[in-house]
Amino acid sequence: MDRRSNDPDTPYAHGGTSLYNASADRMKERAVWLSETQRRMATESLRRTCHFKTWELLAVNVQPDHVHVVIRHGPAYARAAMRLLKGWATRALKTTDPTRTRWWTDGGKVEFVRSAARLAQVVAYVGCQPFPQVEPPA
Repeated sequence: MDRRSNDPDTPYAHGGTSLYNASADRMKERAVWLSETQRRMATESLRRTCHFKTWELLAVNVQPDHVHVVIRHGPAYARAAMRLLKGWATRALKTTDPTRTRWWTDGGKVEFVRSAARLAQVVAYVGCQPFPQVEPPA
């Protein structure tokens, strides 16, 4: 996907064949397309992790090919929180495919929301994410 076109309320923008091929060449394993069971497991893991860490989970949406989580957490720890959430979700997902070593891309997007109005927009966006209009990987 073209990251410059990844804005709320805009159509899904494919990055084109060359971007797709370049991204596919860098992959260490086949792409993941989470099943309904895996999506439920990941969602529950994210909820449990937030509860355990006493983070306020404002929104979560696990899609077949990506995840959105909105938590209220200190900004100094945002990247560490993301790594922790990904780690615990990985442990849950490995029970469905123990041979897989990578479930997520490196890194991820962390956005700091600084106003109540923007927070309401982000929570609504995460809650209304449609399934991507692409086919699962072969």
